[in-house]
Amino acid sequence: MDIGRALTFFTEDERWIEKTAIGTGVLLLSTLLSAILVGVVGFFIVMGYGVRLMQNVRDGVNPVLPEWDQWGDDLSRGFKLFVVQFVWALPIILIIAPVMIVSIIVGNAGGGDAEGFAVLLSLCATCISFIVGIAYTLIQPAVTIFFAENEQISDGLQIARIWDWTRAHIGEVVIVTIVYLVGSMIIATVGSIAGVILCVIGLVVTIPLSQLVIYYMQFHLYGQLAPAVAGGGSASMGMGMGIDNASHSPAASDASEDEDDFTPPQIIS
Repeated sequence: MDIGRALTFFTEDERWIEKTAIGTGVLLLSTLLSAILVGVVGFFIVMGYGVRLMQNVRDGVNPVLPEWDQWGDDLSRGFKLFVVQFVWALPIILIIAPVMIVSIIVGNAGGGDAEGFAVLLSLCATCISFIVGIAYTLIQPAVTIFFAENEQISDGLQIARIWDWTRAHIGEVVIVTIVYLVGSMIIATVGSIAGVILCVIGLVVTIPLSQLVIYYMQFHLYGQLAPAVAGGGSASMGMGMGIDNASHSPAASDASEDEDDFTPPQIIS
C-alpha cells in the first residue's frame, strides 16, 4: 500500500494543473448552486470522475487522472454510486430519525423524568449510530470497488460478498480508512488556513480545491485495494511492496518444473 503516492500522484500528470482547475471549478459551482439543489449534479459528476480515477489505478493506466471528457457518463456513474451509498446509510437514518423524534416529543412534554428519558434516548441513538457509522465507513472501500466492476447499482449492494471481502482484508481496509479520515482532516485544515491567509477570499478556491484533493486521495487508495478483488488479497500488497506475485505462484512453479524436466524430442531420420 503506497500511502504517500495517494497524496502526490496527481502531480505526475503533465496536465494536472488544468485537470485539477476544472475539478475545482465544478465543485465551486456546485457549492454555489447547492441551495437550489442544482449543485448536486456537480458533486455526482466529480464522484463519477473519481470512479474512473480508481479504475485507472486498479488497471495500471497512465496518466492516472482521467480527462474531463465524459460529463454525461460521470454524472450517471456518480449518481449510481450515490444511490448505493444512500442505501447502505439507511440503517443509520432509520435508527437515528425515530429515536430523535420520540426524544423531542418526550422532551417537549415537560417534567424532570420526561427530560431525563429524552436525554437517555438521545445518548442511546448516538451510541448506536456511532457503531453503525464505523461499520458503514469500513465497508465503503468494498462498496466502491465492487460497484466499479460493472458500474451497476446491484454490484454495490452485494451484501454477503462485500461483507466477506471486508473481513478478509480488514487490515488493509482499516489502514486505508484511517489514512483517509486523517488525511481528509489535514487537507481540509490546510485548505482553510490557506484561504484565510489569502485574505479570506481565497476560501472560495481553497475549500473546493481541498475537497477535490480529498477525492483524489480516497479513490486512489481504493484503487490500490481494488486488485485484491481479483487477486484474492495478495495483489494489492504485492503492488505496494514490490512483490512479484506471478513468480511465486503455484502455476509459475509448476511451469518452471516442467521446463526443467522437458526433454526435446529426437528426430528419427
